[in-house]
Amino acid sequence: MNPDAERGAPVLGMLVKVWPKLSETFILEEVLGLERRGVALRLYALAPPSDEISHPAVAAVKAPLACVPALGWRQMPALLAALAGQAMRRPGATLRALAVALGRGRAGLADLLRAGWLAERLRADGVAHLHAHFIATPADVAQLAAAMAARPFSISAHAKDIYTSQPQDLARRLRAASFTVTCTEFNRRTLAAIAPDAPVHRMYHGIDHGLFHPRHRAPAAPVPRLLAVGRLRAKKGLDTLIAACATLRARGRAFRCEIVGYGEERDALLRLIDDAGLAPHVHLLGKLAREQVIERYAQASVFVQPSRVTADGDRDGIPNVLLEAMAMGLPVVGSNVSGIPELIEHGRNGLLVEADDAAALAGAIERLLDHPEDAARLGEAARATVTDGFDNDRNLQLLTHLLGNPHDCHAHACTA
Repeated sequence: MNPDAERGAPVLGMLVKVWPKLSETFILEEVLGLERRGVALRLYALAPPSDEISHPAVAAVKAPLACVPALGWRQMPALLAALAGQAMRRPGATLRALAVALGRGRAGLADLLRAGWLAERLRADGVAHLHAHFIATPADVAQLAAAMAARPFSISAHAKDIYTSQPQDLARRLRAASFTVTCTEFNRRTLAAIAPDAPVHRMYHGIDHGLFHPRHRAPAAPVPRLLAVGRLRAKKGLDTLIAACATLRARGRAFRCEIVGYGEERDALLRLIDDAGLAPHVHLLGKLAREQVIERYAQASVFVQPSRVTADGDRDGIPNVLLEAMAMGLPVVGSNVSGIPELIEHGRNGLLVEADDAAALAGAIERLLDHPEDAARLGEAARATVTDGFDNDRNLQLLTHLLGNPHDCHAHACTA
């Protein structure tokens, strides 16, 4: 039995795909915020970390971590023993979980094996409620584990997990969970349309706007700096940013464009940079820790978020890096897709352009560079937007309320 359970404190279990993950600062911020609010946490991951570096803030997390064994011959005895233990202790619940898993075929049975192990840990750790990040495999494993352990479970839905999943799978997960939270109103409406009878709540991500603060900004550099931060994936639209940089260069603009991130598009982006003759001007910086990213924000003149919707439906929600840049007081240019217009109001706290429109993107960047007073005004308004509506501790009030009162907040009325 864990110490929190012995003291009678309710313990929240959080299931994630990978912990820690460099690109998932929104989960790190949520964990830190919940711990600041006094929530006793246990973390469970479906896979070990794959990044060579991690944010130093991970060291501040108090919650212990357990990694759910992967499927494999070495792990199979432990997985089977845990499932057998569940079947002996709670045969009815295990049979019901088996029926749910069989309805999903081989994938369901694979999840059942891992869920049996997780259910054992939930019981041993005194977990009262299980919360899964991503409405995909983590939600499927959480449903089965929670059923076997006789615990409620809930879901945080984000972006790719929503828009690359089949509607029938989303509906099944939504209806099984005690509630689901998602990070944009666009997402909430999408999920509510799929399962109108399931409780779905909008909970914006929050950031530490004391850490991301204009006081860190450096004096303006002689050569303007453009900055983008994110995974090097098609949905980030970074090829559009490179095309916009080619337009700026053809117009005789001096600038330095820095792109922070890693991913499968790196080689293709490097080829675009070379083909356009932009190697002296556009730089892929790879993986950086959060403190290094803050340094890049501090030196930037404009932050650019050229997101798009990809052919398979994948898209951003509201990228945390956009919140961070705005909290730093940077003028921003974003795409008019998904949840981004919920954050950026064109002409008031930033500029919006249509996705994949390199000419419009170049024009918006030029507008900010040519009118520094307007850029400063937009940056100040951007900072105010984040501090007013995207405070991490304030927004987590909804989640802690739902965890304590999962049936006390109606699907279309409870937002943060």
